[in-house]
Amino acid sequence: MTLEELKAQIIEIFHRNRQTPNAYFDESRFLDYLLTPPTSRNNIQNSFKGVKRYHQFIDDVELTLGICFSTADLDRFYSVEQFAKKAKERRGKGRGNKMIIQRRLEEKNNYSVHIVLSIIFIAVIFFLKLHWVSVIVGIGYSIAMWWILSSELRTKRHNKKLKEIINTKK
Repeated sequence: MTLEELKAQIIEIFHRNRQTPNAYFDESRFLDYLLTPPTSRNNIQNSFKGVKRYHQFIDDVELTLGICFSTADLDRFYSVEQFAKKAKERRGKGRGNKMIIQRRLEEKNNYSVHIVLSIIFIAVIFFLKLHWVSVIVGIGYSIAMWWILSSELRTKRHNKKLKEIINTKK
């Protein structure tokens, strides 16, 4: 696949994951245009909404192209041209992609956040019994746990699917 074909495919994926598909965007900082209105320069990851869109886009690129970006790659901000070059480079590193996905799958889950939130919730229930504050804390706790666990499960599913794609690629 040539660089121009790859660039066209990345732009197609970009439009598919944007808040406002097919709207104008600046190719030199295209990731900022995942949101509407676009974030200020290189600030896409400074909001929950921006992080969600950014990771949806990256996950879609990884699954579509059968590549794995390293953590260092994900911490940089690219123009469309630079991103296409990085994707082409990652496509050429089959062994590197396998190593990255293997590392992702071997990562141990850290349940400290879950434990801390549970202890706080239990303490509030214990001290306040059934009180309007405990009900509000219970709702907040449920929302936080749902958000954290659903994100972890989505990441695990993505990594397993990506491993299958990478292992079937020759």
